Amino acid sequence: MNHNCPIGKATQFLGSKWTLELIYYLQERRRFCELQERVGGVNPSTLSQRLKVLEREGVVQRLVVPDSQRHVEYFLTDKGQDLLSVFTSLVNWVSNWYPEEAL
Repeated sequence: MNHNCPIGKATQFLGSKWTLELIYYLQERRRFCELQERVGGVNPSTLSQRLKVLEREGVVQRLVVPDSQRHVEYFLTDKGQDLLSVFTSLVNWVSNWYPEEAL
């Protein structure tokens, strides 16, 4: 598929493993370890790589929180929130047309 057309770009970006799950779980700010727990089966290296891609694409922002136990949190940018609304529509479509598989 031509990755210069909008459908090709969307398929290339969203079709990457873990992307949609990460966007779903980043509806709230999350630490790396929280994401790893929620996205079952992803190893830390792969999770880190996917988050870097999402950050580079401007969908996710990484924030170093300088409190007593310095840590990193991830959250959706405005671009990511826009994508989340599209994702929500897709989830609704699956629920309507494939209810037995949407459980």
